Order: sequence, then structure tokens, then C-alpha cells
Amino acid sequence: MNVVFCCDAFKVDGIGSYNLYLSAALRRAGHRVAIVSRWGGRGFQKRHRVWDVRVIQPALYFGSRRWLVHRTKQFRPDVIITDARRSFPLSQLVRQETGAPVITVFHDPPRNWGKHDDMDTLAKGSHVWVSQEKPIYRALCDLGMDTPVRWISRPISCMIQPTPLPRREPFRLVCLGRLSGWKFWAASAIVENAVELRKTIPSLEIVVVGGGGRLPAVWWAAKKANRQVGRPFVRVVGNQVDPQPWISEARAVCAGATSAIEAILSDRPVLAASGYWMGLVTQENLAKGVLCHFGEREGTDFVRDRPDLVCDAVIDLYHQWKGGFMSEHVASLRERLAPDFDAGMVAEEFDSLFERL
Repeated sequence: MNVVFCCDAFKVDGIGSYNLYLSAALRRAGHRVAIVSRWGGRGFQKRHRVWDVRVIQPALYFGSRRWLVHRTKQFRPDVIITDARRSFPLSQLVRQETGAPVITVFHDPPRNWGKHDDMDTLAKGSHVWVSQEKPIYRALCDLGMDTPVRWISRPISCMIQPTPLPRREPFRLVCLGRLSGWKFWAASAIVENAVELRKTIPSLEIVVVGGGGRLPAVWWAAKKANRQVGRPFVRVVGNQVDPQPWISEARAVCAGATSAIEAILSDRPVLAASGYWMGLVTQENLAKGVLCHFGEREGTDFVRDRPDLVCDAVIDLYHQWKGGFMSEHVASLRERLAPDFDAGMVAEEFDSLFERL
């Protein structure tokens, strides 16, 4: 199959990582894969090319959709994959020129985002809807529309490799996720209270990985904490296209959504927090974490209203850390979670979907 991904931009976010992971999985399964995007993201482009995924971008001027569609038509796509928000209009232009069926992936609960991506338009322009999260899948099914709906998980396993768990000291806590919307609050709580946390955890080091509109607020809070302590123990590194090196140097990770899954598959203890608070991921709440996307869709408290929950959990994790026990704990979580995000299994699911289309 010739598979084309429509991508509005190579942004470092959930849509960008999903396109990278799925395109790589399909290429490994033997499909010819291209990703067409209007602008940006050289780092993500490089990672796509490593997996032999062809990258198509404008050559004439910013946002040259006509040129993009022309180049995409030359690829002769058999199927188009797009997201429901940013890239759907581009997918419809490609569909008009090629006649290829469209698979629309929902990364957020269904709603009318705008004139060109309301639910009726998304239904008319899609041959099937896909979601990798059960709450979104159920919401799509509840709409009762004629468009078929499929649940297929994310193919993360081939992109993330487990690494040995380091010693506890220095206690390096890595916060992953875009610093905008709900994902901002957990990292903000940790950085704002970094000085107090360091009084209890003398070896504490904090690394914040992620960009977004609220990055300056976290950067200023980190600068203030470093000045108070007299040394740079809080680092804010912004957007990073590959989370693996940052997870590998972590003793623990605070993250929600896909970043939490990546950290678990890397053999790291995870404090799951996005918009909602979930807490330390254990065998007992792992299934619930998958269901609510590790604090992204539901939880016990709004993190912005209870920053103390995050800080208390960091201290508890530090005190409960025992070398052998923690290594066994993270390995058992990875062993249980990995089959749900196996790249080969996801590629087979899409193969079946392609055949039906």
C-alpha cells in the first residue's frame, strides 16, 4: 500500500508523535509511506527519514497547498491518514485529486472545532474514524453517525527502548509534556515549589522537557529557584523531538498522556498527571491509567487546584525508593503494558483496515 499522512505542521505534540510512530510502524510492515506537511519541524523530519518515510514539503512558498497536493498525487496514495483538527482540510484536497479513502484520527473528544472541521464535515470527508483512546472511541460511537469507528492503540514499542534504572542519587525528576493547556500544571507545581522540595530531597534535580505558550512562565520560575538555591538545579530545555535521552537520564518522570506511556516502557517510575491527578502508576491503577490516558481525560482532582498532590507524591516516591524493589516494579509495569502498544500489532490492525477500505 502507498500510505500518505497529512500533517499541518511538524509540531512536537501528541499529533506529531502519533504520525511519527504510526508511519514508522507501517513502513516497518512493508508499506510505502509519505508524510506531507505545510511547514516546520526539521527534527521531526529527520526522524521520519531515519525510518525511510518520505517527507513532502512546500518548495515555492509558505503554505503552498497546491504544490503539496501535486507532489502527493505523484506518490499515488492508496489511503490517506489525517487528524481531525489541523490537517483535515489538506486531506480533502488530496482526496479530491487522488480519490484515495480517508482515515481520520481523533486525538481529542469529538466536537465542532470550526466551519471546516465540524462533525458533519468530518463524517462526509472520512471513510472511517479511528481513535487510540477508549473514552474518545466511546464518544465517537455515541454520536450514532454512519461513519465506521475503530479503536486502534498507539504503536509505541518500536520507538522506545527500556534502559537500566539508575541509582536514586542524584534524584533527577523529568517533567514531560507540552507546557500549554492541562499539561502545564504538574510541571508548574514542581518548579514553583522546587526550593521547598530540595529541602527534603537535597540531591533533587529537575528537568522540564516541552514547549508551548506557558514555557516562559516555567522558565522564569526555574530561574528564580536556581537563584534562591545558588546553583542551577532546575533545567528547562523546551521542545525536544526525541524523549528517549531525557527519560534515560531520569530517576522518575512526571507526565500524562503518551509521555507517561513512553516513560513506563522505558522502565521509569511515573507520576501520572496531566489535567487531572492520578498519582504514582502501579499495577493496581495501570488499567485505569490507560483508560483515562494517565490523567489526560479524568482523575480525582484538577491539578491546577491541588498542586500539593504533585509535590507530596514526589517526596513519597523519593522516600519509598528501594533499588531492587523499584527495578522490579518498573519492569513488571513495562511487561504488562508493552503488548497494548506493540507496533507490529497496530500495523496488523491498520492492514486489516486498509483491506476493508
